[in-house]
Amino acid sequence: MAECIVNFVLTKLADAVLQEALLLYGVDAKVDAVSRELGRIQVFLKGADKKQITDEQQKYWVKEVRDVAYSMEDVIDTFLMEVPQQPQKSTSVMEKMKRKLKIAKKIPAVHKLLDEISLIQTKMEEIEKSRLRYGINNLCEGGGEIQLPIRPCVLPDIDPEIIGFNKAQEHIVKELLNETIKKCYVVSIWGPGGLGKTTLAQKIYNSNDVKERFELRMWVVISQNFQLIDILRKIMEQLDPNKQPKDEEAFLTMIHKSLRGKTYLIVFDDVWTNDLWIQIEAALPNDNNGSRILMTTRFSDVSKEADPTCEPYKLEYLTNELSFELLLKKAIPNHDPNNSAFHGLFEILNQFVHKCGGLPLALVVVGGLLSKKPCNYNAWSKVLKTMSWHADGKKCSEIIGTSYEDLPFALKSCFMYFAAFPEDYAFEPSELIQMWIAEGFIQQEDNRTLEETAESFLEDLVQRSMVFVKSRSHHGSIGRCYIHDLLRDLAIQKAKEDKFLVVYSHPDDQRIMSGARRVAVHHVDCDEDILSQNLRTLLYFGNKCMPNCSKQRLLKVVCTGSSYDTKVKLKMFEGLTQLRYLDLTGQPNDKWEGCLEKVIGAMKFLQTLCFHIKDKGCLIPIPDSLWHINTLRHVKAKIPCEMPPSTKLTNLQTLPEVIVTESWETESPHLPNLRGLRLRNNKSVSAGSVVAFLGTLEHLISLKIYGDHIPLHIFDMKCFPFYENLQCLIVENECGSPHEIAIDVCMFPPHLTYLFISKYQFHQDVMSVLEKLPCLKVLYLGEVFTNKKVSCSVKGFNQLEVLHLLYMTFEDWEIEDGAMPVLRELLIFQCRKLCVPQGLRHLTGLQILNWWFSNCGGKTDGEIMNLLKDVVPSNVQIDLR
Repeated sequence: MAECIVNFVLTKLADAVLQEALLLYGVDAKVDAVSRELGRIQVFLKGADKKQITDEQQKYWVKEVRDVAYSMEDVIDTFLMEVPQQPQKSTSVMEKMKRKLKIAKKIPAVHKLLDEISLIQTKMEEIEKSRLRYGINNLCEGGGEIQLPIRPCVLPDIDPEIIGFNKAQEHIVKELLNETIKKCYVVSIWGPGGLGKTTLAQKIYNSNDVKERFELRMWVVISQNFQLIDILRKIMEQLDPNKQPKDEEAFLTMIHKSLRGKTYLIVFDDVWTNDLWIQIEAALPNDNNGSRILMTTRFSDVSKEADPTCEPYKLEYLTNELSFELLLKKAIPNHDPNNSAFHGLFEILNQFVHKCGGLPLALVVVGGLLSKKPCNYNAWSKVLKTMSWHADGKKCSEIIGTSYEDLPFALKSCFMYFAAFPEDYAFEPSELIQMWIAEGFIQQEDNRTLEETAESFLEDLVQRSMVFVKSRSHHGSIGRCYIHDLLRDLAIQKAKEDKFLVVYSHPDDQRIMSGARRVAVHHVDCDEDILSQNLRTLLYFGNKCMPNCSKQRLLKVVCTGSSYDTKVKLKMFEGLTQLRYLDLTGQPNDKWEGCLEKVIGAMKFLQTLCFHIKDKGCLIPIPDSLWHINTLRHVKAKIPCEMPPSTKLTNLQTLPEVIVTESWETESPHLPNLRGLRLRNNKSVSAGSVVAFLGTLEHLISLKIYGDHIPLHIFDMKCFPFYENLQCLIVENECGSPHEIAIDVCMFPPHLTYLFISKYQFHQDVMSVLEKLPCLKVLYLGEVFTNKKVSCSVKGFNQLEVLHLLYMTFEDWEIEDGAMPVLRELLIFQCRKLCVPQGLRHLTGLQILNWWFSNCGGKTDGEIMNLLKDVVPSNVQIDLR
């Protein structure tokens, strides 16, 4: 982690804004010398994150490097806060004199910077001397092979019969024995460490059906940093231990020859990278005789890369019932279910079950620990309260910890950030991503926004089973995500070890707060005096008064939580000019009038503002001063805002609801990089103003436009620069009568995945037009007037998954066989003239049918239900209201 910190500081030192300030004050050479020395130190840290450093001298040396890097960051940030960074360029004599006077006033800050840099240089020289004095090896080149925790090949002492593997085993064995597919292909089991992938694979490997089917069976454990020749040697030892060629080419040839003409099964256990299959494939003949490869991995992309034709099997966590059964068997191996004395322990066992979250390895480790304790409530309760998931659960931590050690250093900071949030917290991806960017974890890449790079980081953590997805949006991005409790504990442990972040959840935690650069406060009172002067991040989760952080002038990220019960004082934000991310949620604990504009306007580096403040039950509007902050990227609020037409924000990407005003008639805001927009229009503003504004938005992905005066041009999007990029379109006409319009499929963006249209009248069959949109996944039509008869043809709506029809007036709906092949959810609401379509029988993918208040011309509920059951598959869930 020290390498990551040094790299972070070096990146900051290279920033153009800093370089300009340093050059202006003539201290660039001094800082450059420190940068070079830090660069040399970083060379010695290369590879440190990939090693389990056990030598105490090495550990202490790495700690000193980390601390000196932190000191350099503090010096630079303080300097930037105290001196002007971008002086106005002017040719006038008066302005030049003013600028020189301003520079002269900052001379003490410059001298202070030079003195502090000299101290840092001296410290770095001492660090280098100590490395040489005590013979500390180069952490990159010395020390031999990278040492990783030894992971057991199978889960220790687990009876697979009781942990819910039967269904998974049946599915995978069926794939392995499928006689209709003759080619050799790869069957994969994937999921996080400790879930039982290896145990399941061993059970399959040793099953009678598999033994009878394959002439040859081989089991090969893959290491994180495997060498191909070692893998080939393991295979050859199982084929013929007497034959050991000298090089890879000879191994590949001999293995291929030995397997030729035989039905074989090879298990590659715990595969970490795509490289394995690329390198080993040449050794495995495909004789079209039903040979198979079985692979276990933690990463979904590894399994898909090996064989895209076979869907990987994702191993799920155990249910609460199975978790309880496994834990009970391990904690009390010979328990009598009829003995009531054990029943008093079931409540506390359930608490352990919740803590383990369905992870078999965790359950086994905890059960083994409990089995060594007195079998009574007091003893087990003490374990629950005092157990360290990093010491007592060492085996579990070793396996989970290898996933962390494998992370690229850029991802380690992102993963440790999860430690800041409460247990069972459901993350919104944008929240995480914007915090990561504000912290400086994400570096600019060519042709990608910072947000796109950060989103790829989050997807990488998901693929590595370090983060889990609750839901995804209609265009495939993560909707909500969460982290397993044990992984969260690991993040807390690593964050504490590296002085990256401290979680303050109990008064006793004050002893670890000294010097903390990031603090997360969880539901306790926090005295402002225990906060470090060098604090960069303060995340507050609770419903009390947020601690005063006005003295922490270097703060970059502040989150007041997500509760309106949180008491917030505006005065504490007056001096926080360095903020990049501010989530201001709660209710004011002092007077806001007249102060809000000044406080927000002074945050010249602000990137993200989440603003949800209630005063006497009413939401406070966003201050106008916000629209003058050039660095602004994201604004979130639950109240509509009015944006001055003179606003020019080239970095802004997302906005809350924006009200179009009459001032836009002559000039509209300049927001060229906007990605998401909710626009409210009204009769007082001409349609041309809205069209002109939309014509400046090339990168728009999501557009919601509603009001009582929506320009009809909105449906002919070919004229807008975002035509190729738009994925989500919501058009809600709030006028009393529907607008009439003629549409054609080419008017809609070709990559549209989500479409919502309300209160329009189309001159043709709206279904026959919209079904041609190639990427459409979600369609909502509300009070849309169209032909009396509509139809969906073969291969129409080829990607549609969700269809909601509300207050529609058509009477006949023809659905051809092959239409909407992947539709899974259908809602028909208040479509009173519509008869039950016979074509519903063709919707083979349908899972949910909601037929609400659509009485089919006066038929009773019983008659409608019978009609529906006659035409939809029996497995469809029908909800009739």
